[in-house]
Amino acid sequence: MKPSSERALLPHFFPTCAAIAAWVLSAANPSFANTVTYTGTSVIFEGTTTGSSGPLGARATFTTGTGGVLKLLLENTSPPPSGAPEDLLTSFYFNVLSGTTTGTSAPLTYQSALGQVYVTLQDFPDFPAKWDPPIPPSTTGTVTYPVPPQLSNLQAFNKGDSTWQFRDGLALADTTPPLAFGVGTVGNSDFDPYGFNGSIVGNDDFGIYVGEVSTANLDGYLLVKDSISFEFAGFGGFNLAQISPYGVFGFGSSPEFVVTVPEPAGLVIALVGTGVCALERCRRRRPAPVLS
Repeated sequence: MKPSSERALLPHFFPTCAAIAAWVLSAANPSFANTVTYTGTSVIFEGTTTGSSGPLGARATFTTGTGGVLKLLLENTSPPPSGAPEDLLTSFYFNVLSGTTTGTSAPLTYQSALGQVYVTLQDFPDFPAKWDPPIPPSTTGTVTYPVPPQLSNLQAFNKGDSTWQFRDGLALADTTPPLAFGVGTVGNSDFDPYGFNGSIVGNDDFGIYVGEVSTANLDGYLLVKDSISFEFAGFGGFNLAQISPYGVFGFGSSPEFVVTVPEPAGLVIALVGTGVCALERCRRRRPAPVLS
């Protein structure tokens, strides 16, 4: 069923105190199964934890492309279908170093981000769509329904893009050295100064989900099915062995659920502190995109 052009994407708010409490419990009682695997042709980060709706899982696979390109395939590998905003994979932090475990970070620049967008419908099958970023001076993007379905450009640079932003020059603490890079589609304002600019992103839309949406909690969203493929230029003087053995996956909007790979000492405690700050705050919501 094709969504109605009058269908507006509904506002959503920060998770309840119960959701935050569930995250704090899972962080304080780490039931993680976290691995990082260097194969020579790839570096694979995998992590699992337990969220409020059940098990959560994520995978980040780094490979190389021609012309000094670093490729990142970011996947939501959670076994059950996504049922709530906190089940969405919404951020990942990493580093590439001039040494194997120390040194300055690579001069990465954001080159592309592609994924298959769906309009989620509680009572009908999720419908494939294509997101077209806003054309200035407009700050509202549009959704179209090409046949066959087409991948969407998910790079976020300007106000209203709302998709996936790339940040460099970070210093995400408690890893050695700190993580310098992040991609995300939520503001993560409670993760400051390591979050993302809320005027560009900061919504649940464009998070990565799995399965078929059957809950009111995710009805009427624009979400990305299963995975996003990123490419970064500037990797030519580096190799995959220089990717830091630490990574942080974020689920939800605070991020409420954070999976660290591996789990550096002290990071869980720091993240518990940032998550509690979100209890009484609601997020700003961008205007609904124009459906055409």
